[in-house]
Amino acid sequence: MKPKRTLARSIFFYIASIVLITVMSIGFSSYYISSSKLKEQSEQHLTEIVSNAVNHTDLYLKNYERAHLSLFTNSAVKKFLDDPPTGDYEYYLFTDKLMDNVINPLFIKSPEIMTVYLGDYNDHWVYFENPALKPIVDPVPSFTMAELDKETDPQGNMTIISNSVFAESDNQFITLARKIHGEVFNEFKGILAIEIKADEFATLWKGINLGPNGFFAIVDNDGRIVYHPDKQRIGATVTQELMGKIEGNDGKAFKDASFGENRMVVSSKSAYTGWNLLVSIPTADINRPLSSIRTSSFWVGGVTLLIALLISYHFGRKIAKPIQILKNGMRQTEKGNWVKIPQLQSNNELDELIHRYNLMVISLSELMDTLYRTELSKKDAELERQKAELQSLQLQINPHFLYNTLENIIVYAVIQQSTEITEIVDAIASMFRYSIQNNIEETAVVNELKHVLNYMTIMKHRVGREFELDVRIPPHFFLKKTARLTLQPLIENIFQHGFADGIEAHHYIRLDAFLQDGDLVIVLEDNGVGMTPEQLASLNKQLSANQLAEAKLHQGSGNSGGIGLMNVHRRIQLLFGEQYGLRMESELGMGTRVFMRFPDVET
Repeated sequence: MKPKRTLARSIFFYIASIVLITVMSIGFSSYYISSSKLKEQSEQHLTEIVSNAVNHTDLYLKNYERAHLSLFTNSAVKKFLDDPPTGDYEYYLFTDKLMDNVINPLFIKSPEIMTVYLGDYNDHWVYFENPALKPIVDPVPSFTMAELDKETDPQGNMTIISNSVFAESDNQFITLARKIHGEVFNEFKGILAIEIKADEFATLWKGINLGPNGFFAIVDNDGRIVYHPDKQRIGATVTQELMGKIEGNDGKAFKDASFGENRMVVSSKSAYTGWNLLVSIPTADINRPLSSIRTSSFWVGGVTLLIALLISYHFGRKIAKPIQILKNGMRQTEKGNWVKIPQLQSNNELDELIHRYNLMVISLSELMDTLYRTELSKKDAELERQKAELQSLQLQINPHFLYNTLENIIVYAVIQQSTEITEIVDAIASMFRYSIQNNIEETAVVNELKHVLNYMTIMKHRVGREFELDVRIPPHFFLKKTARLTLQPLIENIFQHGFADGIEAHHYIRLDAFLQDGDLVIVLEDNGVGMTPEQLASLNKQLSANQLAEAKLHQGSGNSGGIGLMNVHRRIQLLFGEQYGLRMESELGMGTRVFMRFPDVET
């Protein structure tokens, strides 16, 4: 029989395989991409360094053309070539004058110049050394004029020579020489040479970091090393193999072992000097970051794989354990033992599956209980709506208010005949007509205002004085949708409770409206007696409960106070939704503000 593979073992195997493949593929691809990119970046970096170094070197050497120009255009230099001094005293006077007037200013302007040499083709020559450097002890020319003439450009352009004019063993010089004319430009009369130390190039390139083992070198067209950080190599000739690589890979990287180890070399030929400028860095230094990447990749991959294996093992056990528990519970169910399985408290799908299994055991009783609660909730909602409609009918016309109004009509009819009776009866008829419409329905703001004006007409005759409402509602809000019979009960509540001590001249009632968060807000404000913080908190608590009032809100104030506010609030909610209704603000002795919120909808 084939052995049975457990779920935990299968999960562990698949997750481990996925992690291993992912780690290996990411590790190898990252290493390959990183190594190739790093190599490409290193070659590009060296190429840029060589290009910049060549430009700086050419600019550096071109500066000495100005020094040449100041010398070979000088009249004393031309006179020396046309008519050199013959005696020792004349030679001394000439060199001393030339040193003071021409050479010393040149040394001051360009202190890196080591020597200045001037010679004609008749073996007359003069030599000037920088007094601050004293480079040569015994100035003996190492070139004959014929050899120097052969080295220099036949057209009179400046020529860069990697050897010194003078025999010198301690220093390696770079000679900048050219053929020059006398007073007449028909033929060249001599050669002018300026020498600088080859070590000046090290100063020129010291800002470029090539690492501890990298260096610059200059090789001329003949393969001679013009500059090398190792002075013993200066003047030596490179191998033909290296020279062939230099000439065949201008601006490109190549490997070479001519300097004792495998190195990456990038060369660039200067169009100005004709020299080949080399940058050389050991390949071990370039590959060192790759070795670090490879080592770190192996370590990270190994640690990641180990952690992933541990997690996959724990994950497999965590999934398989609740499934095993559920399986055992189902076996008990098959035997007729309806037992509940203990929850794992893991808050995941497996825990939810066990929870659903437990619910299945008691599903019938819970289903009946749910149906009962649902039906009861529907009955409560319907009962509350019927209660709202009934209380709305009761609040449409206050019987006590109608009784007092009818008494006023009788008094006016008996005592004096006047138009007041007609005005009161007309207002009452309008209010009855507005009130006997459908119990809970929508209407426009302007209709509510008309209903309030009819009420204020009756109140004027009841209290025996004129009381004008301060209506500040903008006209463009008049056609906004509101609930019917909301403003008049609130204003009546103000006369009964806000002005409980009687209406004074300073009393006012203001009506305003504005838009807030996409809703229409109508504000009803008075400066009556106000409420204490406890009364206000109790009232707002009942408003937030979203239930119809069943008891008096103010002791001794009658049923129409708190009940009227609550019914207006609840009728607005039943009509527009739970987010709408009333909100109260009040301060004892300062008055009360009622905020009525409706949806911003046109009628």
